[in-house]
Amino acid sequence: MNSSYLLGRSFGVRESGGVHNLPTELLSYVFELVTHTLSQDERNTLGSGQQGLPFHPQTIKAPVWLSAVNRCWRHVALSTPSLWTSIFVSVDNIVDYGGDERNSSSFCGSKRLLDVESLAYFLLRSGSCTLDIFIDGRDPEWDFPNYLDSDDADDGRPSAQHPFDAQIMTHILDILSHHVYRWRSMTIFSDTWAPLRAALCCLSVPRVGQGSFSNSRRGASCLETLKLMQCDEYNIRNEHFGSGVLKEPITTPFAALAGYPDGPSSHVLPARLRSISLCGAHVNWSDFTRFISGTWSGLSNRIENLELSYHHRDVRPDVTAFQRILEGCANLRSLILKHSGPQWVGRTPQGPSVPLPRLETLHLVFDSVEEAALTMSTLCCPSLKALTLEDGTEAPGSPNDASLLLIYCGTGALRTPPRPGNDSTHDSLSCFPHSESRSNVPLFPSVQALTLEYVSASCSIPYALLLAGLPNLRRLALRHVSKYAFGSLLPQPVFCDWDITSDIRTLIPCTRLESIEATHTETGVYSILGSILRERAKLGAPRIPEVMLRLEGGHCSVPGPTGLAYEEITCLDVVKTSERDAEHFD
Repeated sequence: MNSSYLLGRSFGVRESGGVHNLPTELLSYVFELVTHTLSQDERNTLGSGQQGLPFHPQTIKAPVWLSAVNRCWRHVALSTPSLWTSIFVSVDNIVDYGGDERNSSSFCGSKRLLDVESLAYFLLRSGSCTLDIFIDGRDPEWDFPNYLDSDDADDGRPSAQHPFDAQIMTHILDILSHHVYRWRSMTIFSDTWAPLRAALCCLSVPRVGQGSFSNSRRGASCLETLKLMQCDEYNIRNEHFGSGVLKEPITTPFAALAGYPDGPSSHVLPARLRSISLCGAHVNWSDFTRFISGTWSGLSNRIENLELSYHHRDVRPDVTAFQRILEGCANLRSLILKHSGPQWVGRTPQGPSVPLPRLETLHLVFDSVEEAALTMSTLCCPSLKALTLEDGTEAPGSPNDASLLLIYCGTGALRTPPRPGNDSTHDSLSCFPHSESRSNVPLFPSVQALTLEYVSASCSIPYALLLAGLPNLRRLALRHVSKYAFGSLLPQPVFCDWDITSDIRTLIPCTRLESIEATHTETGVYSILGSILRERAKLGAPRIPEVMLRLEGGHCSVPGPTGLAYEEITCLDVVKTSERDAEHFD
């Protein structure tokens, strides 16, 4: 990173003073900080969630730069194994092979070779330290449309080969397999499915006599994080695998990571594994159920973070397998489902919901509202703290009506959502009995943060029912939602059918709110939100300390002098952006 260059430049002139007078142990610690401590800009580069990187790619350059300053620094750098623990392999490590193209015995095809010098150097210098491994098979210059339109070969690979192919991936993992007992995190990104499938094969099928996957008695005993991701999100969701070999799921997934402490007849899976992420990578889900539930011993109830994302319906687990996967994650704290989840053939709830008593974060991205509601019905998570619902439909002009999902999350009822009509009762909650709009036992009583992104509804009732079912809500984010969502913050008349008498009460939703973050494409939302907050204050609702409104779109402008009178909105940001968001809601 830049700090290593500045450090060397500042003290490289006078070797007799400054940092050169530090004891070796302290200088080694400074080098560790230079290598592994990130600036704010570098943290932003890493990202978070699905696209998050295990370490900054510049981490691999810092120890090289430090060791090149002078003889003393080189000695300290080479004597500090912790500087060399970030293993990074990318398309930059692939070189064109100009030899005999007729040589079919070449391990990576006729024209490309893996430059292993840097990889071997880091593996040697890292000693016995645990390793963070990032295999980045993405090519910035790869043209996805050409890949899709080209004539595919019989094995599913495109005629125009991606530079990071399956054989390159296999060769990398063959080398790394000798150090499997030192793996702490393994992250693999790929533009195409074939290399990722090759990686799954290496991690799942021990090959006797090749590498050390099948020879290690300890296995991946230090492994904590495992992430495999195919990065072409759009085409993953729309790709039909057909009946080719690439559709066939990998059996006994990740069995090659097992250790054999008592010989070949026994095996123990990585006991430290806490986080698994499969994005665009499918396996034999029945075998994965056995892996994640600890049936093979070693993993039972240890997984805390699980992500299943971007799986075509043809390769998703069935409902039974999905429920068993969750049952094997009783201590799950974070669950991410993006265009994934179970296959809903009959589209009816099957069996009781799976208890996840420690789940705190749930992120659901859906393209079918009905399937999303059914998927939510399989979960029982009373301790949930943060809930994110996102409509991932690629049809900005006609968003889904997510009323069914919103109503279920607020009431626990899978019922047909109300439709606006001539009857004015459809514009309020007065048509719902108290037992349905305010359940005695809400589904998510502990939720403090709610994010709705591109989630549309035909009226304000579904939004209001959702908010009414979140009594402890503190933070609300409404991003590109229908304007009806803002109306749900107004006090609502609710019909209360008590045992002795029945009446209509006015309830103020979300009285514990501390912040609202809203993003929209219409300037008029400023007035709508401001007037709603003012109306809440008149009826005695506590003031919301932070209200941030972001207006996006080419046709947005700063509201006039009258609009700026809403002091309830503490922050207003107007930005220019693409027309996509502007078209989502008219």
